[in-house]
Amino acid sequence: MTIPEMTLTALNVGRRQPLFSEPLSLSTSGGEIWAVLGENGIGKSTLLLTLAGLLPPLAGSVRLGDRVLHRARRRLVAREVGLLLQQPNLDFPFTVREAVGAGRFAHHSGWGAISAADRQAIDAALSDCDLIRLQDQPVDRLSGGEQHRVALATLFAQSPRVCLFDEPVNHLDLRHRARLMSRMRLLARDENRLIIMAVHDINMAARLADRVLLLYPGGGHDHGEARDMLTASRLQRVYDHPLRSVEWHGERLWVPELNHWS
Repeated sequence: MTIPEMTLTALNVGRRQPLFSEPLSLSTSGGEIWAVLGENGIGKSTLLLTLAGLLPPLAGSVRLGDRVLHRARRRLVAREVGLLLQQPNLDFPFTVREAVGAGRFAHHSGWGAISAADRQAIDAALSDCDLIRLQDQPVDRLSGGEQHRVALATLFAQSPRVCLFDEPVNHLDLRHRARLMSRMRLLARDENRLIIMAVHDINMAARLADRVLLLYPGGGHDHGEARDMLTASRLQRVYDHPLRSVEWHGERLWVPELNHWS
């Protein structure tokens, strides 16, 4: 697989007003995991929609290679960029397998029968998301956590070069959360895919991310290697709340101070 390079040049995003006080410019490469951290309403989801080419930027551009994403044909973009929404809409009477199979649509030239490669991708995605036993169940009868796994499997079946995740562990229990984190690491390390995830879980970012984009209140931002971005002073600026780190089996974990208001 060609290693993708997504380039953000003088980017500003938003639906009416720009979210950033200064334009954002950065470059990413395949094999990297990026975490986007910021408080609720700061613009993480809006940024991911722009990176997926679904929302045009207010200024600047997002390119994958030499292609400007928001101007490219949707089918071409969908072959290369996949987005897991924070609250995917799965209120339809398809079976789990049919829903996951929809992820292969971008790889078809029309409405022809699915290929052996499609079936292999669907089977692998169902297995990765622990959905084999549920594959014949209607999606609209599943629990919230099960539906979230269907949305994840649909993205995996799509097999995009760039995987965008908006709060990927929402609704997942501990076992499936750990399983997803392991899968995301393999996608980056073994398949050279680019992973960009918007998360609230600082410890998930600390465990997985190579690089971090911090979104500050007021429109500021900063980005760099995870070890440089995940510091007490920077995180306090992101969340307007003090945090402290603890060492656990060689890993640094972050916890919020609980006596901040006392």
